[in-house]
Amino acid sequence: MTEALNEGLRLYHQGFYEQALYFLEDIDPLEVPEAAYYQALSYSKLGRSLEALDSLNLVLVQESNFLKLVQAKMIRAFLLTTERRYFEAEQALRTMMDEGIESVQVYSNYGYVLWALDRGKEGISWLNKALAKDPENANALNSMGYMLAEEGVLLDKALAFCRKALLLRKDNPPYLDSVGWVYHKMGLDKQALTYLQKAVDAEPDNVDFRIHLVDVERALGKIR
Repeated sequence: MTEALNEGLRLYHQGFYEQALYFLEDIDPLEVPEAAYYQALSYSKLGRSLEALDSLNLVLVQESNFLKLVQAKMIRAFLLTTERRYFEAEQALRTMMDEGIESVQVYSNYGYVLWALDRGKEGISWLNKALAKDPENANALNSMGYMLAEEGVLLDKALAFCRKALLLRKDNPPYLDSVGWVYHKMGLDKQALTYLQKAVDAEPDNVDFRIHLVDVERALGKIR
């Protein structure tokens, strides 16, 4: 069991997540909480959110290492958000803050979740708190810009936020999508097309990216 765990961890840290799971999945996570933790991380890296959430639930009831528990809670909240389980994500993030777990990542995720729950003013307030803590946090910058664009307000600022996020994390597909979407909201569809096409090329299975691209292509008269 120790050999399997060590090999799984070695492969995980080298970025070979599928291969790491080959070893980690053979270990009973109830007996070895560390295996469940790295199973969850591997599933998350591979976009297998539901399996990651199952593993994280095991981590949360067994893990005694405080830092790993905090990390597991943050990843769980993020995955609930990506799965659009916003009510669960809001509860998870609120519980974390009640426990004294406060960070830029928590504030940023919480702000986005509140916005997704049609509590936009509250959401923007929490993103402002995130950016006050770290003005260079790419996720908070991107979320703020995207939310402002969706609200149709302060579009120049929205573009500045999203472009700064993209400068910090070059070629990041969600950030490419956000910049393109802000350009679209500004009526600058030729500029939007470039960024949205790059986002779709990077993640062709992302439904949101494809919807944005189609909207822009339609605005440009490329499709009907």
